[in-house]
Amino acid sequence: IGIPIRIHFSWLVVFGLITWSLSTFYFPQAAPDLPAASYWIKGILAALLLFASVGFHELAHSLVARKYNISIESITLFIFGGVAQMRGEPPHPKAEFRIAIAGPLSSFLLSIIFFFLTLNTVGGVKALFAYVAQINLILGLFNLIPGFPMDGGRVLRSLIWEKKKNFFYATRKASGVGQKIAIFFIF
Repeated sequence: IGIPIRIHFSWLVVFGLITWSLSTFYFPQAAPDLPAASYWIKGILAALLLFASVGFHELAHSLVARKYNISIESITLFIFGGVAQMRGEPPHPKAEFRIAIAGPLSSFLLSIIFFFLTLNTVGGVKALFAYVAQINLILGLFNLIPGFPMDGGRVLRSLIWEKKKNFFYATRKASGVGQKIAIFFIF
């Protein structure tokens, strides 16, 4: 694809925490009576699948951006998710909308795929696929929160931009909503 994907060192911390929590809490409850090594293997696989899911989410943004001749410098995965480094802004509100919505839609697609995989599996593998389906659903929904510069904030900006025909006005309004959401989360 030609887009460099970088991993920030903070992702190693997340990888370790996710692996540990899933291996010691989630999988033993979801699939009891399996050997401890099985839980650790599934914990590692789940962390890797989460990592791949976030990468897929960012690639979706990047591929749609490329359709609008916006070059992608790189994708960086870090403790709070990922970010695609775009060079430039979308040329019009529809491009902004499509680029922004591509990530959450890709997460929802992965959630559906892994959900259907749970229907044909049992035990620890079913628990693994159920976790990845659930985490992708959460990832898609969380990214739709209209807090600029998150995906939902960019969707909001595209809608305001389309209505008011002013990119800077839309950016200010979407940023204001994002600040209010950030304050809400702080409280």
